[in-house]
Formats: sequence, C-alpha cells, structure tokens
Amino acid sequence: MEIALIRIDSRLIHGQVVQGWLPSLSVKEVVVVSDTAASSKLMGKMMRMSLPQEYALQVMNPSAAASHLLEEAGGKALVLVEDVSSLPQLLSAGLKFKEVIIGNTKYEESKKQYSQGVFLSAEEYSLLKKMSEESGVDFILKTLPTSLKTRLF
Repeated sequence: MEIALIRIDSRLIHGQVVQGWLPSLSVKEVVVVSDTAASSKLMGKMMRMSLPQEYALQVMNPSAAASHLLEEAGGKALVLVEDVSSLPQLLSAGLKFKEVIIGNTKYEESKKQYSQGVFLSAEEYSLLKKMSEESGVDFILKTLPTSLKTRLF
C-alpha cells in the first residue's frame, strides 16, 4: 500500500484531519497506529463515526499496521500515528518513509513547545533526531496542508 502521508497527532481522527488533510490527499484508507485505540472497540467505533464513509479505516498497533501497509494490494493511505514512540517500530518493520508531519502531541509540563500544538520531551526529540540522522526522515511541523512547512531540525 502506498503511504500518502504520515502524521503524528495524539488526537488521531478529528476536524483538521477530516476537513483539512483528507480532501488534499487522494487516499482510500486511513490507518490509525495506536496501541490504546487498537485495544478499545469504543475508540474504534468513535473514529469510524468521525470519518466519512468513503474512507476505509484500520485501527492497529504498530506491528499490525506495518504489516498491513507493507502489503502490495490497495491504494494510498493516510497514516495517523498517536505518539512518537510508534515510529521506530514502523521503520524497523520495513516501512520506508522520508517525511513525517507532526501535527499535534500531548501537552505535559515537562515537555518543550515547538509549535502551537507540538510538545516534545527531551527523549522524544532525541528519538526523532536519531531517526532523522540514521534514516533520513524529515520531520515537519505543520497543522494543515495550507500551513507553512517548518522543519523540526
């Protein structure tokens, strides 16, 4: 399956994704990568209700999502990743991607703010920096497709 966009967003499916990103991408499927959501039928049902019916929805843990995305069949997908820690699992499973949009991460007092909705701990920042250096992944801070593109590093 071709990946149209990978976006880190702790809110997963919400207005910015449905109204902003989906119309700008020619995708048939949304793949949510979240251990929490994958283990909750209620979260899956809520996301399905939030997503227009023309889009298929997969809610999976990182390992299952990587396997699904590595399949040859299918069209293009928008991949929504709940947290930074899931990205290395996707890479180590064999997924190839050059760019990740960071749209929103959970606020915590101990985290540093990098843009309006992006807060990263020192460990998360170091993990992203290492991935960038080792795999060439470019991390972009961007709320909507029409927003300015700002590199994290």
